[in-house]
Amino acid sequence: MQERLGDLGKQAFYRRREKNTARKVGNLAEFCQRWGANYENMIVLDADSIMAGDCLLKMVRAMQANPRTGLIQTIPIPVRQTTFFGRFVQFAAVLYSPMLATGLAFWQTDAANYWGHNAIIRMRAFIDHCGLPTLPGKAPFGGDILSHDFVEAAMLRRAGWDVFLLPDLEGSYEEVPCNIIDYAKRDRRWVQGNIQHLGIVDTKDLHPINRMHFLLGAIAYITSLIWLLMLVLSTADAVVRAINSNVYFTEVYQLYPNWPIAKTELIVALILLTTTLLMGPKLLGVIVALTHRRKQFGGARAIVKGTVIETIFAVLIAPIMMVYHAYFVISVLLGFKVSWDSQDREGRLLPWGECFARTSKMTTAALIWGVMTYVYAPIFFWWLLPVLTGLVFAAPLVRYSSSLDWGRGTREHKIFISPDETSEDPVLTHLNELLAVEYPALSTPAPIPELPANNWTDMPHREMDDYVLVKR
Repeated sequence: MQERLGDLGKQAFYRRREKNTARKVGNLAEFCQRWGANYENMIVLDADSIMAGDCLLKMVRAMQANPRTGLIQTIPIPVRQTTFFGRFVQFAAVLYSPMLATGLAFWQTDAANYWGHNAIIRMRAFIDHCGLPTLPGKAPFGGDILSHDFVEAAMLRRAGWDVFLLPDLEGSYEEVPCNIIDYAKRDRRWVQGNIQHLGIVDTKDLHPINRMHFLLGAIAYITSLIWLLMLVLSTADAVVRAINSNVYFTEVYQLYPNWPIAKTELIVALILLTTTLLMGPKLLGVIVALTHRRKQFGGARAIVKGTVIETIFAVLIAPIMMVYHAYFVISVLLGFKVSWDSQDREGRLLPWGECFARTSKMTTAALIWGVMTYVYAPIFFWWLLPVLTGLVFAAPLVRYSSSLDWGRGTREHKIFISPDETSEDPVLTHLNELLAVEYPALSTPAPIPELPANNWTDMPHREMDDYVLVKR
């Protein structure tokens, strides 16, 4: 890379911490302390981040034009997916995210969130206010702050710096886990990090929008446990009612019978409200795509076809993710240690053994659950069938959704077509060309260029109730 860059190569450095204490927070803190004073801004990337040069320049210009801005977040769009599941996630993200992010940007204004990567940050603001403390107590609410990005955005905004989300900035990409198992592993980390935010949501002088970020981030996973409990309790109630359906006198001395009452209007209203909340955003995203981005998705027919299959598959895997998230929430609350293993972004077909090992318990429970419900409350069984179907067929769903052949099939039949496939960004094309090259093994290790001289700057660890207000 240095050879390709010529003179600019002198500004490219390679650094690796031997002791990775505090994980990503420690990486950023060490960089900021040793060399942060040399730079006005930094752009944070993950290992799977991809950003176009034009996007980077627009971010820098936006920071220069807004001296009160501490952070600008882009929308990382998933790309380069080859499995059925990866293309499903990629299609859903590119179809719905721009519209949803535009709404977020409207409501958040200058108190946007930070997602940890594909964002530009002002060095001075970050060094002065984003030194994160170790929280008192034990997990899940104590220890190192895991989902640090939410907290860093909140601390910047609390100190008076603006934090913006630019939903219309193109050229910001990322890769996502290519199968359900790896996707769930990533969520396991986020569950603990987001639940930890409940312990700091009442921190002094936080912006209300940042408090909402903390609260909704935790609720996003806790609701899976609530959903599972509601299904179990509803089943128990239906079975009890079915067993006692012909018992109208429940007490010895009872003058009037207890007639069963069906509140049909409330049931219909609940179904309509739930359907609107779940499907409404999808419908709006499709309308926006059909109106403004039809060619980018391969035409109206491809959009509709992809949306229908995406919705069906989302319904099938929703119970699987519900069980995983409910288990993760319980594990976090019981204090189990979180794993920080990396996930595979390149496509791979999961072996049957791994699929059954990861799903056998939920499948067994679903079979028992379904048989019991069908025997005692057959009417309720049909209401429960969409949930039970995904759980019973969890292993095949996990297996075949990780298939590269199925992924290629969707592309050949114009299913899950995304804009980077109809008019590919030159950056992605160049990346694929570079990854296709097989470089010969080096006979001797490549020399590591010297790091620049340290220009030490203290980065104080701010307690959650300690901050310095920047005057506007």
